[in-house]
Amino acid sequence: MLKITNVTKTYDNGVKALNGVNLDIPNGMFGLLGPNGAGKSSLMRTISTLQQPDTGTIQFDGTDVLSQPNELRKRLGYLPQDFGVYPRVSAYDLLDHLAILKGIANKGERKEAVDGLLAHTNLFQHRKKAVSGFSGGMRQRFGIAQALLGDPDLIIVDEPTAGLDPEERNRFHNLLVTLGEEKVIILSTHIVDDVSELCSNMAVLGSGQILLQGNPIEVTDKLTGQIWRKTVSIEEAAELESTLPVISKRLFAGRTVLNVMAPEAPEGFETTPATLEDVYFSTLHSSRSNQAA
Repeated sequence: MLKITNVTKTYDNGVKALNGVNLDIPNGMFGLLGPNGAGKSSLMRTISTLQQPDTGTIQFDGTDVLSQPNELRKRLGYLPQDFGVYPRVSAYDLLDHLAILKGIANKGERKEAVDGLLAHTNLFQHRKKAVSGFSGGMRQRFGIAQALLGDPDLIIVDEPTAGLDPEERNRFHNLLVTLGEEKVIILSTHIVDDVSELCSNMAVLGSGQILLQGNPIEVTDKLTGQIWRKTVSIEEAAELESTLPVISKRLFAGRTVLNVMAPEAPEGFETTPATLEDVYFSTLHSSRSNQAA
């Protein structure tokens, strides 16, 4: 169990990235949803001990993360949103080097771990190639391989599928699923489908605050009978947005599809099943409306 209590973080430029974050994250896959700039990466960096918060506490299985960062690092696997690699260094050599840094000193044990992780991430056949020449999907799989060194109990992956094509995204999902339910795995993303497909628990972060937390199915069920849809022209969309609580809009075949959250159907709208995307957009819409008020 990872327990985050009243964590705040304001940077030197005055940006308040985290504002009283409280989260209890159990074992299994946990999705942290939020738009760009919501504070997701700031929270991931704080949990992974790369920066200290201004206030608050973080505990992992009884360990005080902020006062004992090295204890957490022994049990942590982290895939940041962006990570650099050494040029002209093969996948095997780089993973072997990272294994040494992770504390796997025995050469035989290290070889077994590196070979196993390269096979697990479907990179063994590419082990002699430079990671700097890998495709985006291959590099992300290598990132997971390095994050799994030492069999960590807490795994953090930050925006892991951004920029991946559908095939690589599916491969990455399948890889994450194999990690099991015995670990705490935090998937930080702005892609709703990643959370709906993978996670049994989730939260929505906006403007540095937790706006919603729960099971994706349960929070979606709460919107049953409240989501209405209509396909309109661009001109009609602009007019309806000024009078109705439109939570999302998207283009389909050159026309605009509006989703509205309301207790009863607005004129001309039809009912549509609620999705986690509706939960996400309605949560952000409500938060922005409250801030505007």
